[in-house]
Amino acid sequence: MKSLARVDHAFGSHVIFDRASVDLPDRGVVALRGPNGCGKTTLLKLLGGMISTSCTEIARWRKDFTAVYLDTDFLTLDYLTVEEHLDMVRPLIGPSEMPEGDGHHLLTEQMMPTKVADLSLGQRQRLVLTVALALKNVDVLLLDEPLNGLDQQGSLVARQSMLAVGRSRLILVATHEDDHWTDYDLAVRQKDTIELRPTGARK
Repeated sequence: MKSLARVDHAFGSHVIFDRASVDLPDRGVVALRGPNGCGKTTLLKLLGGMISTSCTEIARWRKDFTAVYLDTDFLTLDYLTVEEHLDMVRPLIGPSEMPEGDGHHLLTEQMMPTKVADLSLGQRQRLVLTVALALKNVDVLLLDEPLNGLDQQGSLVARQSMLAVGRSRLILVATHEDDHWTDYDLAVRQKDTIELRPTGARK
């Protein structure tokens, strides 16, 4: 298990987590669910090192596991094309996982010469997911609203891709979706136990 205990975090006087316990499996896709402001994105960014914290439990967890946080803001080099972005991250990706145009379900050959600045939100999401799911030497992927902007077909392919990768690593997904397609749901509540529940999506 990749669980945590006694997670504390606050922004000034605003307490987000107060001695919260978080149950996490070793692998699978886990949906973080809860109302706006409950701490879903904050938890992901804490685990990914995007937010500094004095919480010793988070520091211990990050020492034990290699976690990567990615969202569409990752694509800050807007002048690069999709193909150039893939070339840039190629050293971080296993050779057998590297997408090649139409050989990858999330990317198309037509997207390759397109500058990131000219991509739609859904296309940017496809690129982020392609990079995230192909990263090597990563224990935990932390994805914030990874299906946002995708059409129905793109969402289906993205779900299938995440579930496939989740067979060998842990993927945490912050989502507002109602569909319960992941392996587990994680009910995030401030100042309380964060409860993990199997969804039954995968036997």
